[in-house]
Formats: sequence, C-alpha cells, structure tokens
Amino acid sequence: MPLIILLLILAVPVVELSILIDIGGEIGALPTIALCILTAAVGLTIVRQQGLSTLRDIQTQGQRIGTSIVHGFFLALAGVCLLIPGFMTDIIGGLLLIPPLRLWLGKGIASWAMTHKAESMRRGNIVIEGEFWTAETKQPAPEPLPREDGNTDRPEN
Repeated sequence: MPLIILLLILAVPVVELSILIDIGGEIGALPTIALCILTAAVGLTIVRQQGLSTLRDIQTQGQRIGTSIVHGFFLALAGVCLLIPGFMTDIIGGLLLIPPLRLWLGKGIASWAMTHKAESMRRGNIVIEGEFWTAETKQPAPEPLPREDGNTDRPEN
C-alpha cells in the first residue's frame, strides 16, 4: 500500500504536467492557466455549497450519520482535487461532486472494508484486548533441611 501511494504521488504530477503542456500547445499558455484557475474557483464554490447543504441536512432532517460522513469525506477530497492545478484532478474533483457517485463509492469502500476484515478474521488475526494483574499469593514455607544427627528443627506435636 505505501508503494502504491508513493507511485501516485510521483505519477500524478507527471501526468498533470503532460496534459497541461498538450492543452497549452493547443489553446495557448494564458488560456490554459485561466482555465485551471476558473475550474478551481467554480469547483470550490460548488464544494462549499454542497458542504453547507450536507450540514443543513444533518441538522434539520437528522440524516443518517454514515451517509453524512461519506458525503463530507468525498466533498473534502473533491476540494483537494480541485485545488491541485491540473485538468485530471479537476475532472476527478468534479466527479466527486455528484452525490450518487459519492454514495456508490462509499458503499464500495465499505463493502471492501467488510470483506477485508472478514478475510483477516479467517486467517486468525484476532486481537483480544484486556487487562490483567498478578495476585500475590503466599507460598508455603520451604521444608527445613535435616541436620547431621537426623533431627529437624520442627516442633513436635
């Protein structure tokens, strides 16, 4: 998983840069920059409106908290994608602004997580947490060693 994240961090800027160069070659540098700024501004405005709408729905309708968390998470991710300059991330951010797509992705991730959890439980990776303490117990006194004359120091009853 860390390797995939590293590859994404390295690949996304390279792909974005190549797309920007291609589009800049077609329409020019200034229109390309203006288009990037415009998509970021419009996208962030929509993210703000949908985020406030999600908060309002939670307060008024008492919407299920799981659905609200899914919407909030993907709206935050859409905002990040729209802030990153480039057309590929703007497209991803724009797609994340569609509520049914957000719910579909949320259900897919939840389904994957449940399957992954079930698989790990089948492999025996069960962790049971708890507390323990040791009770001090009185140990019996050691038996006295016999003396050379065969007597012990025990009192006789």
